[in-house]
Amino acid sequence: MEDRPDAKKAKLDFVETTMVKKRMTFCLLKEAFGITWSTEKGQAALKRTTPDYFLLRVLLKFRTEKGRDPALQACVEDAETLLQTRRGVLASLGVGADLIPDNFTSCCFSEMASVCAVVGGVLGQEIVKVKKILVSPWGGTPCGASSPRLPARPPHQ
Repeated sequence: MEDRPDAKKAKLDFVETTMVKKRMTFCLLKEAFGITWSTEKGQAALKRTTPDYFLLRVLLKFRTEKGRDPALQACVEDAETLLQTRRGVLASLGVGADLIPDNFTSCCFSEMASVCAVVGGVLGQEIVKVKKILVSPWGGTPCGASSPRLPARPPHQ
């Protein structure tokens, strides 16, 4: 008999995947705006709260008073108004003025065109993906070169 090497056995490493379901609950905006920051519970929440929350409150107050967002055309006036609004909002909430730095106004003036372009591009990609899925079952090409032919709806009875 010839010496044959033993048949190589494939080494299979089994990877076990565990799915962990988590449930997150968020408070209502009304509850978030109703926090009393001077209480013990409020002080504990203040440590976990990002400055973005307080910036949101300032911007909402600005929008309520002016009826618009801060504009590049009125940058100097709006920056001064935002600083005054920040002082008033933080004082009314009973938190320190150091939560939002003085230079925060430079982040409040922007145009939404670039953001809209990116979001529109992503949305367009998702539409193309759905179209590719819908086209194949009705005889279209997988690349989406033809439009889907939806089956006729039965008449309402």
